[in-house]
Amino acid sequence: MKVGAIILAGGNSSRMGKDKGLLFLNGKPMVAHIINTLQQITDDILIVSNNIEYNNFGVKVYPDLIKDAGPLAGIYSGLSHAKFDKNIVVSCDVPFISVELLNYLIENSKNFDVTIPVKNDKAQRVIGIYDKNCIPTFKNELENNQRRIKFAIQKLNSNLINADQFKERVFTNINTPNELKEIQ
Repeated sequence: MKVGAIILAGGNSSRMGKDKGLLFLNGKPMVAHIINTLQQITDDILIVSNNIEYNNFGVKVYPDLIKDAGPLAGIYSGLSHAKFDKNIVVSCDVPFISVELLNYLIENSKNFDVTIPVKNDKAQRVIGIYDKNCIPTFKNELENNQRRIKFAIQKLNSNLINADQFKERVFTNINTPNELKEIQ
């Protein structure tokens, strides 16, 4: 199955104080770690961000179609520009995401609009496989000022799949300067 990949890098990074995806982790920007992982699965990678600095990573960059509406709008924007029906979606602050987890999600996404990993009973909604079929529902939700991914995917054919077999580190998202310092 051909898949594309969408990296969400449009957040305000309010707890970090700086654009998270551009912060250095082990000598390179966090987003570069994610791109390297995604390139092992697909060569069709795009970033959703309003920050022109993301143009330096050799992948397509698109601004949010609906400004200041959170990750749901980022996914909607990415899917609107995606080449393939199925797309890996990953936020820019999960630098340890693994090929194994993403392939597991892809394998379990065939008959679903959305496939999301659940680790320790917590759904990881900004890591998953999203189909272009989501576009009309997401657009409608956003037009009705509903911005929560959780509620939007309840209206779709969703597969929340147990991912407890994967290490916690794979799901680590870095939101604060302290978390970045601790992980280095």
